Amino acid sequence: MTHNFRGMGHQLSHCTVHGRFRLAIVSRAALVATVALSLGACGDDADPITPPSSYPLTLDVFTPGYVYSPPVADIAKGGTIRFVISESPDGDGHNALFQDAAGAPPDVPIVKDTAVTRTFDTIGSFPYLCTVHPGMVGEVIVH
Repeated sequence: MTHNFRGMGHQLSHCTVHGRFRLAIVSRAALVATVALSLGACGDDADPITPPSSYPLTLDVFTPGYVYSPPVADIAKGGTIRFVISESPDGDGHNALFQDAAGAPPDVPIVKDTAVTRTFDTIGSFPYLCTVHPGMVGEVIVH
């Protein structure tokens, strides 16, 4: 069964299939929760609605000089980080070692002027570092 919420004023909608169910939009987060409750109240036997993650599924991490940018990358579970690694000012490349953290993807080898992708399937925090340039650190947080 489908549900169609149509506007009834500035921030009030109703289900055109089940007119007695109304939806007041307060915020985006409240909208997702209210729609889930409203649809459940309509008696639909479909699976409950899971709100989408507010974290991206793909994100680029760059190496401008001797830093990772952004230094902390937040992504959704199952998301991919693309390490866009450029040549450093000293002419060397960079790597990204996760130091055998449980659930971390394989390390990124020393490369320059290339992109390497890694997928993160485990929720958690995954710090990494560049062994070529001491003090160059970053972190991926998977939600």
